Amino acid sequence: MHNPLQRWSQLRSSERGDGIVEIPTLDSGIDTGFGVVRYAIGLHGEPRLLVPTSGHHPGGLTSTSKLSVSIVSLAVAGKSVRFIDIMCLDKTLNAVFAELAEAILRRLESGDSPHTAVVSAIHDFRELLRETSDPQIPESAILGLVGELLVLHELVKIDSGAVDAWSGPLGQRHDFRRGVHALEVKTSGRLNTMQIGINGIDQLELPDDGSLVLAHVNIEKAKDGELSVAELAKLLQACGVNTSTLHERLAAIGCQSPDAPEWNRIAYSDWSIKTYQVGPGFPRITRSALESKSLPAGVSNLTYAVDLTHATAYELSESEQMGAFERISK
Repeated sequence: MHNPLQRWSQLRSSERGDGIVEIPTLDSGIDTGFGVVRYAIGLHGEPRLLVPTSGHHPGGLTSTSKLSVSIVSLAVAGKSVRFIDIMCLDKTLNAVFAELAEAILRRLESGDSPHTAVVSAIHDFRELLRETSDPQIPESAILGLVGELLVLHELVKIDSGAVDAWSGPLGQRHDFRRGVHALEVKTSGRLNTMQIGINGIDQLELPDDGSLVLAHVNIEKAKDGELSVAELAKLLQACGVNTSTLHERLAAIGCQSPDAPEWNRIAYSDWSIKTYQVGPGFPRITRSALESKSLPAGVSNLTYAVDLTHATAYELSESEQMGAFERISK
């Protein structure tokens, strides 16, 4: 059985399937008797599973705000085929949806009808159907947001308009960008940690003819800590940031309200920020350093760790850090 997350990632990166269906899809290898189950994606990259079925449906296919379930007809090799179209609408549940897809495929493989396989599998994954439940935001997402808000607070203390430079939530390569100057933020949940994770071959690549500073935020989780998404949002508003811009950026990463309980279930204290000038010699992997200027064929992503104890020569002094922050803020 294929890994669903890998198949959806393949579809997103290529925006092409195997050409069998009128939309981009990939074969799952599981046949329902009415056709082969196929992986697909929605207009915004949402993971989908298309289960071929008959024209008769006894009911029980219920959509929610997190899960869309519908019947669609698509052309397969020139012939119209009906599918049960299941799509995840909440990106925080993509991993759970992958498990749901695998559960449906296992039921089909064991002989269940398409309708029975879908309905019974969804029944076992009730979290996708619970309208009133708050999604469990991963601690890593909360940690990362708190770190970025801490750095943003340092920037808006220089100029309240610095919120406009918060470009990461808008899908840009770096977390903050002003002209040719970029700032990338990495946050660790322990004060003495010096290792950071890098996501992608371009994350530590400098802007063309520009500069890149890495800000490493260390914070410590504390039960009654003063650092939380809600408290930092209040501090930012007290500094005079444009509230609509701030909320727009937060919403873009899935935080519809900075006061939402799911984003404030963890708080932190005792923070520090160290900054590093990224450039030649800095420990990193970049596209320009690879002989082919791209990842090898068959490799779609790259994550690696950087030990900043090997980057002390690139650490900025207090005055250099202020200069770097001013270039981003103004």
